[in-house]
Amino acid sequence: MLLESRIAFVTGSASGIGKEVSELFMREGAQVAGFDREDGDVSSPADVERAIAAAIARHGRIDIVVNCAGIREIGDVYSLPTDVWDNVLAVNLSGTFYVCQAAARRMRETGGGSIVNIASVGGLIGLAHRPAYTAAKHGVVGLTKSLARDLAADGIRVNAICPGLIRTPLTEQYFADGSFEQSLATTVPQGRYGEPLDVANAALYLASDLGSYVNGTALTVDGGWLAEKSFVAGEAAGTAFMAANEPPAG
Repeated sequence: MLLESRIAFVTGSASGIGKEVSELFMREGAQVAGFDREDGDVSSPADVERAIAAAIARHGRIDIVVNCAGIREIGDVYSLPTDVWDNVLAVNLSGTFYVCQAAARRMRETGGGSIVNIASVGGLIGLAHRPAYTAAKHGVVGLTKSLARDLAADGIRVNAICPGLIRTPLTEQYFADGSFEQSLATTVPQGRYGEPLDVANAALYLASDLGSYVNGTALTVDGGWLAEKSFVAGEAAGTAFMAANEPPAG
């Protein structure tokens, strides 16, 4: 097993990618301390500190962190409410930093570890109608690279995963219209949406010794969507991430 006797701290662990990561890591031998909205708020440094301290008290150390907690908005830049902007940045970017900071302090004392931040393809390009989400995910990619440089001397590797369209409870409403799934055949080279396990497998690689010389990378898990984008005509690429019936933020 790739993670035998490792201790992993996973945010957003109750559903979607975070749940799949937690289950895969346990199958690979890890003990997982999950952190989700029922346990606290990643945008609260105090909540994060309590959760990390509790994991240390129970397991003695943390070897792996996977930051999966995240939210997103769909909205027009002209009318996006300030509180929506603030909340998306607080959870997706500040929350990721708070967890990284609190965990790294402990990892440094126990010989290092691996941090995997779940960003997005929206952290590498500009996604339409998602100014806060796109800004936050770009921030996660930049944060990952900065931390990879700063923490390497203490044996801590930091990497990011940039998923494309992954079918989770957060994106399920996209599939209300059957034509959306059909359009993936032209917008995604592999012709399908991603599953949470696709991202979890990438996280396993980065968290385990298989990725021991991988540090500061932003790994895309998108079925080739970014590779294809420059060859997609018209509006297809821009609308592939938003179903026509999705309500705006408000």
